[in-house]
Amino acid sequence: MLKLWGSIKVFIKGMIMGAVNVFPISSGTISLVLGVYERFINSINSLRIKNFKLLFKGEFREFARRTDFKFLLTIVVGIVVGMVLTALFLKQTLKSYEVYTWSFFIGLILASVVYVAKRIEKVNAKNIILAVIGMALSFFLSIKANPYSNDHFLYLFLCGIVGATGMIVPGVSGSHMMLLMGNYELIVTEAIPSLTKFSTFGHGAAILAPFLLGALVSLVAFSHLLSWLMREYRDGTLAVLAGFMLGSLPVVYPWKEAVGTDYVFDLPPWSSELLIAILMVALGAFAVYMLEVMARHTARKQVERQQNPKPKRHGKKA
Repeated sequence: MLKLWGSIKVFIKGMIMGAVNVFPISSGTISLVLGVYERFINSINSLRIKNFKLLFKGEFREFARRTDFKFLLTIVVGIVVGMVLTALFLKQTLKSYEVYTWSFFIGLILASVVYVAKRIEKVNAKNIILAVIGMALSFFLSIKANPYSNDHFLYLFLCGIVGATGMIVPGVSGSHMMLLMGNYELIVTEAIPSLTKFSTFGHGAAILAPFLLGALVSLVAFSHLLSWLMREYRDGTLAVLAGFMLGSLPVVYPWKEAVGTDYVFDLPPWSSELLIAILMVALGAFAVYMLEVMARHTARKQVERQQNPKPKRHGKKA
């Protein structure tokens, strides 16, 4: 019974990670808050050729033990379920409340930039230059109109590679990257909801198959690279990411229209819609702030447990 309850808790945490992953906010951050980040990354890193060889030898239990396969399968299924349910909800909000939804995303991104920037330990000329380069590159891409999504197999595969980084690097959002690449609505509000209907399942699966393949490659292969970058060049990597995220804000700016190959940005008149939009920005920023508070609380609790381990209980003497 205890093992079943443990699996249910892992599944629920996976659902929360999947739900967050649909928004322009880091799934890696929420996995830190939920206390499963390290185990999730270690399980992914264990998916190596030498462990897969165990399957061909028929050593299934040893493969499951070395890869923590039960945990990984449970949390991945939870992530998929969470993404599907949240995508269905988001499809309706973008249709009915487009300005407010994009405004909420602006708040999420702005606060995420602050979250990532605060993790930079040394603010020096090199890191500032790296941040400016990342921002300039992202801004240039953001102001170019991309009114049509790209469903080419290789581009969807690339989207999967880039999108999966949000699960590996806390503070980085895979959905945010999808917005910048122009395929956010194709994947989140079209392909994922299509899986819930038999008549459109094939269409959704055709889009998601190369995307998921790219995500799998990213998680297995690039998790080592990203871990190395965060370990050896942590501040520089975070500076580039913060600049890249800040420069992509034009993508989610609600009051724009595509004219040729560029966007034309308008200043909205003062109205009740603008006031609500501003409140949604604040709400999005507050949501990230609360995640940061919970992440700090979780980290502090983990340190306290390591410093003050509970004494082992001994049986009563006869």
